[in-house]
Amino acid sequence: MVVTRSGAIFSNPSADNDESAKKLKSDPEMGEMLDTFRGWEEETQTDFVKDLLKEMRHQQHWSIEQALRPYLLRDFISSLPVYVSEHILSYLDASSLCLAEQVSKRWRSIIINGHLWRRLIIRNVNTLEIWRRCGKLRGWLPQLYRPGEYPCEFYRELYPKIVHDLKMTNTMWKDGEIQFRKIDCASHDSKGVYCLQYDDEKIISGLRDNTIKIWDLRTLKNTMTLTGHTGSVLCMQYNEDIIITGSSDASIRVWDVKTGEQITMMIHHCDAVLHLRFEDGIMVSCSKDRTIAVWTMGKTNSAHSIVMKHALVGHRAAVNVVDFDKKYIVSASGDRTIKVWGTESCEFVRTLSGHTRGIACLQYRGSLVVSGSSDCTIKLWDVEVGVILRTLEGHDELVRCIRFDSNRIVSGAYDGRIKVWDLEAALDPRCAANQICIRTISEHKGRVFRLQFDQFQIVSSSHDDTIVIFDFLSPHDYYSDFKCLPGGSPALVSDCSGIMRLDSANSLDSLDSAC
Repeated sequence: MVVTRSGAIFSNPSADNDESAKKLKSDPEMGEMLDTFRGWEEETQTDFVKDLLKEMRHQQHWSIEQALRPYLLRDFISSLPVYVSEHILSYLDASSLCLAEQVSKRWRSIIINGHLWRRLIIRNVNTLEIWRRCGKLRGWLPQLYRPGEYPCEFYRELYPKIVHDLKMTNTMWKDGEIQFRKIDCASHDSKGVYCLQYDDEKIISGLRDNTIKIWDLRTLKNTMTLTGHTGSVLCMQYNEDIIITGSSDASIRVWDVKTGEQITMMIHHCDAVLHLRFEDGIMVSCSKDRTIAVWTMGKTNSAHSIVMKHALVGHRAAVNVVDFDKKYIVSASGDRTIKVWGTESCEFVRTLSGHTRGIACLQYRGSLVVSGSSDCTIKLWDVEVGVILRTLEGHDELVRCIRFDSNRIVSGAYDGRIKVWDLEAALDPRCAANQICIRTISEHKGRVFRLQFDQFQIVSSSHDDTIVIFDFLSPHDYYSDFKCLPGGSPALVSDCSGIMRLDSANSLDSLDSAC
């Protein structure tokens, strides 16, 4: 008998042949019929069997199907050249790879020796930002690119630990104990950090004391201070080459991100530049002067080719924030409205109305706009039709900054609190309002001015002159017990958490259960 993964049972072809041979010896007439059948052409044989099947009952059809199934199964993976088999199996996900390892020793050998678990991890790192960030923060990322130094099963045992780490990090956002680090910006006269942006190595912040300060994300030390603005630095964005800042002095300045030298200065707005964004050769800025400026930057976002293209006029109060993509520019104002403009044409499209007081912040992605207002609410909008999808309540004062990704909305307000909201729940009209806010953080002692976040941390700035990094990475190092030296045999020893126990003897069963 043959038992498949689904639990189906089929007859063993060799056993059936033995049984048929015994019947033929006991019945000479059946042997003559079989000899006649063998003498026919293949097409004639096929037609004869089809006609024969028509004469059988349903029960007999079922028996024939069970007998045929083993003849139709072919182990093509074992028959193909190894490099072809590896390529085919490399498209499997983790669960399928676990099952494939148990098909036969040959399949398991192809998977292990082909480093397919390593290739699966690399694929996730290249396509999922959360995997790349986890690898960098936990330190296992460099190991992916030194396969010769580690045994093949190292990566097979690493995979479920990464999955569990990410699962626990997601739990940390809801009810884990948050670790945080704080930067005291130590401004001399005017205190407050109005804007910031960070990457894996640094935080760049714009301060009320007219300076831009760069901080080492690991040591939290100030590595560079840029001076030149004559007013508070209210907004900024940077890439690998340049920093662009906007100030209450009405100027937009461009700086070299490596040297800190000012490259150029542009003056178009006649009042404070409140917000700006640049991407794909376009920059959009907005001002207290009630206007929006659209600039072209060239294909390389070069500082030397920034040229004013259009001025958008329509708001009746200061334009506090802008965001855009290839389709729309979306702006929000103290006049309580959000306006939508065509990115290419710069023509007005529609107005979104619903807030009862001025709008201080928004983010726009896809068809979703999320805005925060001095009416203390957050609203989710469908930009295509202009309708409100949900209103979130919870802050006690003006909602000053807001960001969202595919899972969460994070908001900061003048009440000094940061709130984390479940985006999926917010978009579900059946979900109760009290189930949407999953966490409130009260660490700042002043108004929260700006925040940015990723899957592992929130970085926020405040009127209290601090920058706080809230860390949601699980404090338990799931890789500390992972003993694998180059050329050695990998093993996972047990720990008090009981998360996983793998060793060279029982690794297959443990890995299957983990997947």
